[in-house]
Amino acid sequence: MDEVEKIIARLNGIDPERPYFDPLVVEEAVGRHARLIGFRDVTFAWAMGPQQANEELAGIDFDSSESCRWAERTKAMRDQALAELSSDEAVLAAYREAQEAAAERIADALHLEAFALTLRNLIPGEAGTRGYNVASLVTSVMRDVVASASVDSDGLEDLNEAYLPFADALMAGLGSFWIVGERFVCLPLPRLTLEDGRLVTDGRPAAVWPNGEAYGYREDGSFPALQSVEW
Repeated sequence: MDEVEKIIARLNGIDPERPYFDPLVVEEAVGRHARLIGFRDVTFAWAMGPQQANEELAGIDFDSSESCRWAERTKAMRDQALAELSSDEAVLAAYREAQEAAAERIADALHLEAFALTLRNLIPGEAGTRGYNVASLVTSVMRDVVASASVDSDGLEDLNEAYLPFADALMAGLGSFWIVGERFVCLPLPRLTLEDGRLVTDGRPAAVWPNGEAYGYREDGSFPALQSVEW
């Protein structure tokens, strides 16, 4: 649990106004994840703003067998872990209870909400529903890592180990990603403008990406703002 606290402290150390960005560190971390789920020939494409990501994803059939490989592989790992836990009803009940307690603890301890909100409504169409927001993903991973301490499951341990590299990727500036086969399309974290820990909603750019794409924020999502000249 001390290691969990260290990871949470490092994640909370991300500066939303000027997040650290090192694509090589991101690729190493995501590559580690890929190897742990059995992928070997991973490639990366970087989009430096949401519109660039949309262009990179244009024309992809997200229902194709190639596009579904990652989801199917990780689902198989989750199913295996759940099957292990389900073999004993008391163990499964203990894990579910631990998950609920861990969710409350993580909600209190881990503060990534602003990053989790920044891509709402920015990527249109099916691509918008098939991306993975790393802040949200890591929050779920940390919940499950905490909860897994309550049970003994090799499958659950393997699953958590496979997902933990995304914490390193987030700290190195990965904001969102999409997967087609073994190709990861990656979008960095934006720089944020916050007031009292929340995204500004007064029309000013709330999120700015490395290529200068800037977006304001309101409760129903994000909208284009004046182009930024500096990231």
